[in-house]
Amino acid sequence: MRFDHVRIRLEPLSVSNCLDMAVLFYRQYFKPIAQLLALFALPCCVAVYVMSYFYEYDLRLPALLFFVLSSPMGILLISGTAAASFGEPFSWGRVLKQKPGRLISLFFRGILLRAAVGSVILMFFLEDWDLAIRVLLGFVLCLFPGVWLAIRSGFLVERTVLADLSNHLHETRGSKLIHKQFGDLLIGGGMIVGYCALLWLVFFMVFDLAINFLFHVPIFFPRLGPDGEMGFLLWGDPKVLCLITFCAFLVYPLGRLAWFFTYIDLRVRRDCWDMELELAQEADRLEATS
Repeated sequence: MRFDHVRIRLEPLSVSNCLDMAVLFYRQYFKPIAQLLALFALPCCVAVYVMSYFYEYDLRLPALLFFVLSSPMGILLISGTAAASFGEPFSWGRVLKQKPGRLISLFFRGILLRAAVGSVILMFFLEDWDLAIRVLLGFVLCLFPGVWLAIRSGFLVERTVLADLSNHLHETRGSKLIHKQFGDLLIGGGMIVGYCALLWLVFFMVFDLAINFLFHVPIFFPRLGPDGEMGFLLWGDPKVLCLITFCAFLVYPLGRLAWFFTYIDLRVRRDCWDMELELAQEADRLEATS
């Protein structure tokens, strides 16, 4: 990767701009992203359906699987995105061949961070505890260390992968920037999560109604009746859980890409990457004419 081969616009971005960039990137590189979805989403959906149908697992299973598997999925996605953003093709073969040790280290560190951040999910598995205690303890753990670790380590993959451009900028300088901009990053991350949650709901409704219309297979809304079956269907129905899982994996790359562009925006605003690019291009021009 080379900084002067950048393929994305280096300019200050709002949260909506980051989401727009993520949508454009998702569309442009849909094929490799679809391959990544096939690798993670399809086996996970099959596992959720089988375990919920034959062993009566509930909504906690897809939540746990998505939370764990989204870490390696995000690492691979950002590794390919960073390469495509700075002058290299978006190729999984290239991503896996370049520094495999770094990928393995990121996988391991990502799982450890998910284990720390995901302590709130474990509260829902402690069925012997009172519900009020689980909710209260889960809320406390969600705030700390959950949210604090999520923001402080949220750019771990970006900083590690983009260290090829400048190790000092992304390791030392990056930590200082994240510490100083913690509040803004918290707000921006919350807005991205909220947008993805709404998009997940839209996808869930569209796929539910489309499958019923095209294949005459009712999943959720066509099965709702006056007897209050919504809670039962959302909590333990195999088809509903499978669709919930698929839509979550479908939306996740968009949110992860938006978070990547949030990091790019942070470096443009605080490190003047746009000016650095112009200086590098002008230096190349002067060198060519001399």
